[in-house]
Amino acid sequence: MPDLNSSRVHAVIGDSLRLRDEALAALLAQWRGPVKRVVEPDDLGRIVLDLDTPSLFEEPALWVVRAEARSLRRHAEQLQRLATPGEGGRLVLVMAAPDKPGKGADALGALLKALDKLGARHLVGAPDGKELLSWLLARLTAHPQGVDRPRQVAEALIAHLGNDTDALLGAIDVLAIHAGAGQLTVAGVEAVVSGVGEQPIWEFTGAVLDGNAGKAIGLLHAGGGMDAQPTLSALVAELRKLIACTETADDGEALAWINARGRPNLYYARSRAKALGRTCLLRLLTGALLAQRQLRQGGADLELIIETLVLHAQRIVRPARR
Repeated sequence: MPDLNSSRVHAVIGDSLRLRDEALAALLAQWRGPVKRVVEPDDLGRIVLDLDTPSLFEEPALWVVRAEARSLRRHAEQLQRLATPGEGGRLVLVMAAPDKPGKGADALGALLKALDKLGARHLVGAPDGKELLSWLLARLTAHPQGVDRPRQVAEALIAHLGNDTDALLGAIDVLAIHAGAGQLTVAGVEAVVSGVGEQPIWEFTGAVLDGNAGKAIGLLHAGGGMDAQPTLSALVAELRKLIACTETADDGEALAWINARGRPNLYYARSRAKALGRTCLLRLLTGALLAQRQLRQGGADLELIIETLVLHAQRIVRPARR
């Protein structure tokens, strides 16, 4: 069990977004004060300085900073000065595994070595090809809903999704929702993952925002098909969230603007928002709102409205991602 008190700075490192978040949750469970979350902050130096200078007016906070190695290198020496046990706030860096050390990497490498000695460097390794089946089997066996023939379920998931750890874990979540109160089954994998059954709306919104019209239209008609109004509502809600991510670097503020409940992880949303850009997102939102208005007015072909929106989105998204 990682000890949050071993250092004022911690680093959670790994290539799997989902496994990094699980390791982060173990650290956050030990913290009783406020939590602040930022992604690629421009003012990381100020955050570090504030952490090292306790405030008389604010309760110490734990900062979760998601950033790439290249942006952390500029502040590595400053961060290393905080790599000691102590009172006050905490800072947890969440990052992918850095490239092999090279020119300019020494400061970051020294920071990570210092954290390693304190037990504050938390490496989250995804299973390799040989370990993947046994690792996934262990995850399924521990699932609270239970699994019918867990080995066959694991093999079916790997057959469809390969060795993508995040995709496999996401599919298990969707599979559990599909199963309701029942067990996870091989038939459920076929229905949810391979496109035989009705698809979750989030897969449709993801395809639209990726500019993949073919996949989005296929998902729209899969199984019993998707209801038009909830599908458009989900797309509008996702677009509002992405636009909020372009407005502020503060996760709490972005979530407040869209009236989100709880503390959803905005890492994926920020990555997508950055790739698409605010102008593209506003054009997509305008199109989605116009489609909603057409649906409310009635008398139109519901499927045609959404298919037209999807094709319109593809024309906008693909140039934006170049």
